[in-house]
Amino acid sequence: MFCELAGEAAETKLESTRDVAAAAKIGKLLGERLLLKGIPAVSIHMKREQKYHGKVKAVIDSVREAGVKLL
Repeated sequence: MFCELAGEAAETKLESTRDVAAAAKIGKLLGERLLLKGIPAVSIHMKREQKYHGKVKAVIDSVREAGVKLL
């Protein structure tokens, strides 16, 4: 999975970028930015071998909790 955040929110220091908690924070930031840009819904496409658990699940769930609809 690939997520990229640029700007002041990306400058927020994370203790680690390799654990589930960091993935959840990234998902929250991503969700908030989508809403600020006026994007209320997104479609998630995962590779066939990618499973919905761990860090992937944390990012997707955090985006959903931020108020973004998943198509």
